Amino acid sequence: MSLLIYLAGEDNTINQDIKDNIEQLKRGFIPQNGHIIIYHDAIGALPRLFTIVKEKDGSIVEKLIEEYPEENSADAAVLRRVLIKLRDDYPAKNYGLILSSHGTGWIPGPSSRSFPQLFKELLNERAQLNREDMPAVKSFGADKGYPGVQMEIDALAAAIPYRLSFILFDACLMGGIEVLYALRNATDYMVASPTEILSYGFPFEQIIQPIFMPKPDLESVINAFYNFYNEKSGLFRSATVAVYGTEEQALSELTQTVKSIFRANREKLDDFSPVDVQRYANLHPSDLPWFDLDDFILQLATTAEYERFQSALSKVVIYKRSTEGFFSAYTGGGYIQLKNFGGISTYIPYGTNGMHPVWRTAYKKTEWNQAVGLVE
Repeated sequence: MSLLIYLAGEDNTINQDIKDNIEQLKRGFIPQNGHIIIYHDAIGALPRLFTIVKEKDGSIVEKLIEEYPEENSADAAVLRRVLIKLRDDYPAKNYGLILSSHGTGWIPGPSSRSFPQLFKELLNERAQLNREDMPAVKSFGADKGYPGVQMEIDALAAAIPYRLSFILFDACLMGGIEVLYALRNATDYMVASPTEILSYGFPFEQIIQPIFMPKPDLESVINAFYNFYNEKSGLFRSATVAVYGTEEQALSELTQTVKSIFRANREKLDDFSPVDVQRYANLHPSDLPWFDLDDFILQLATTAEYERFQSALSKVVIYKRSTEGFFSAYTGGGYIQLKNFGGISTYIPYGTNGMHPVWRTAYKKTEWNQAVGLVE
């Protein structure tokens, strides 16, 4: 296994947390048969590529591979270049990718005209939360002045030059059906959260060893994440996470099942209100692009349709864990109880005029929407 950990932390609010991630790695498992390669773009320093190795005397050291001129780590071309170097210089049977930064799922980045002003304001508000009063969160690829430029999902998918064993998002809100579908040809598995992740992120010192099993043990990675946060209290007891599979037949079955449900319930869908659907951020439903896919279909479909959907979903959402609720920093922070955790999020077009027309316009272009016909 050759693992690339891509730490895009320059000029954004989690720069210190990403530095802490590196120290966690040094305290954890260092593979003797395999490679951990880290790309780190930090504030006040040039981007660098390095590895962590265990010396004969037992000491753990960083070894510089290459240092780069100032560059935008949220540029898909940069990620692609580093992945090609990983393959060419550290060939292995399997390759894994951990992406650690900010993220907002399928929605266009803040620099895009399709990104509503509301969310630009909310992102700035969230970035300024008092860390002593409540948790900070990770939200992929912010650089050049947070919220700044972000790597959009289609660009991310196109940047991956060979199929990966897994992609793990150490970033908020990436556990969505739209994200998974866009990456289906790039990876065998995806690990992500459909909600916000607290800024500490995944416990790196605990997850590396199961990753370097002969076959990456992603369920153990999930359990390590869940257990780490489940032992905390108050707002910090916040964890939602899942392993998603991209096996072609399973994903095709889910796609066709959802498409048929949308077709059969088009009249109901046109007037559907998501007010009672499990939401994945602390916003009013009319401002929200992330809802629980399972809860959505449960409320939209007939019993028979929902049973077919659940069977198909179970082959894609392979494993999931969650605390009883989760912390959301949007609109000043708050704890949301989970009444239904299907493990994967979706956009819901809220009536004919709701859910920001720009969301609808952007969503029409997603590969998932083109496959299932949610927004016509």
